[in-house]
Amino acid sequence: MGEHGENGGENGRVGYEPHPLIGGRGAALRDLAVWRAGGAGAPRVVLLTGSPGCGSSRLLTGFLMLCDPGYRERIALERLDPATVPPPLPAPAVPSAAGRTPAQVLWLLADHYGFDVTRDAEVYEALGAGERVVVVPYVDQAGPVRAGRGPGRMLRELLLPLAGIESVRLLAEVPRESASVLVQALPAGTVQVIDLDAPEFLDVEGLALQAEVTLDPAFGAPDLPFTVDAGARRALASALAGRAASGGSGSRLTVQLATTGWLLAPEPAPRPDGVPGTPGEALDLHARRLGADPSVLRATLAPLALVEGAGLPLSLWAPLASALAGRDMAAEIADGMLLAGPFVQPVEEAAAEGEAQIALAHPALGGTIRAQLPDLAAAQLRLAQALLGQVPDQDWSRAARYVRDGIAGHALGAGQLPRLLTDPSLMAYADPVALRAAVEEVEADEASAARLPPPARTYLRTAPLLTRTQADPPLRAKLLAAAFDEDGLPEYAQALRARPEFAVQDGRPASVPSPTVPHPRPMETQP
Repeated sequence: MGEHGENGGENGRVGYEPHPLIGGRGAALRDLAVWRAGGAGAPRVVLLTGSPGCGSSRLLTGFLMLCDPGYRERIALERLDPATVPPPLPAPAVPSAAGRTPAQVLWLLADHYGFDVTRDAEVYEALGAGERVVVVPYVDQAGPVRAGRGPGRMLRELLLPLAGIESVRLLAEVPRESASVLVQALPAGTVQVIDLDAPEFLDVEGLALQAEVTLDPAFGAPDLPFTVDAGARRALASALAGRAASGGSGSRLTVQLATTGWLLAPEPAPRPDGVPGTPGEALDLHARRLGADPSVLRATLAPLALVEGAGLPLSLWAPLASALAGRDMAAEIADGMLLAGPFVQPVEEAAAEGEAQIALAHPALGGTIRAQLPDLAAAQLRLAQALLGQVPDQDWSRAARYVRDGIAGHALGAGQLPRLLTDPSLMAYADPVALRAAVEEVEADEASAARLPPPARTYLRTAPLLTRTQADPPLRAKLLAAAFDEDGLPEYAQALRARPEFAVQDGRPASVPSPTVPHPRPMETQP
């Protein structure tokens, strides 16, 4: 890759190579290095932002490689522009916001620094007692449930307090609206915003390098007419970079999707005058090149755009796609991996646990697909109904993990969560972090809070204990049963104690009458 950097331009000054992971973004890397050095005039808070798919996460990953002593040893730093390399300082704390609540991120910081504290306020006090360098990535993906207000809560409850501590040097990857709030809330000169869609950070040369390397057989691309011919490869990469940069959003993602699609389905050969400018255009063009209707591709990907958590079990992909489409999608999904291939990826963490799951290749793809759904709440309702149908005999102990843990998020998105909150068995088996976050979203909305049934309010009162103790279902059932008794809801307490796996006294099943409690009513389009 050295030959590219020696051309000069944004990737680096003449004679230097681009960053081996990023392949560009020299202007942004120089500003980040200044922040990390923390010298006179350096901003204390830096906010990394841009449109979804702009490459902010990749940039941040590459920068953190330069900040970590272990990774620095693997990079030929002398070949890089010295202004893009931060000084050899201890690695910053990097608590990811993805899928987490503000409290979870705060206590990750407490654990990282080894604070001996018991309250949130004490964590902030300890952070203010000495200089701390904190990097918070993925704020746009914050929160345990997709339909919640995770990024907004992360801004209010974590980033604003952190940024207000003068001894904390903060770098956060945030949506544009969060960046605007922080800039207005902090004193002038405290914050620098690096917007990767701004002209000074756009880096069209880096985009072209990304495309050209992906298409180059020397870096693993197959031998095809437009990959083996260096001139054709360079012309195609340049055209794609220029079009993606002018598309207004998702430039890095657009390049990734377009090049991957070309390599998976190379006939007919791509033309420089037919390249996509946005992730949505890349999706539609790929479908048409394979002779498919783009709406079919979007329908197969729709469940992944609405998925809760890290990914969707493969066994649920076809049933949920069919529920959303209103017709059987099993054949399209079984035969459609060439069509869907550039846009999906396996979830490695789930594979390690023996659960085959799949997810979109990039979170920004989800926004593109969700924007095309005619009625997002109705789509979430269909998913919630389909998941209810996956619960054998309404027995949550036999339901798949995704069904137990994900249904609350889908029901929240449909505006129907209160209908689920009359089944104490679900409360015992569902992930308490996700369920608590979903119920809190309902409680926070004045109009919806009045619809919370009494057992849901008991659950909210007990949820902090469930999450703090990381209780398993039997212990959750025990704690919830006691709380139901305290709140005058003995039928719900007895319903939990009556379950064979929970009804235990002195190590043996107890004899408990089986009361009747309401099961969730079938969800309807209107409350």
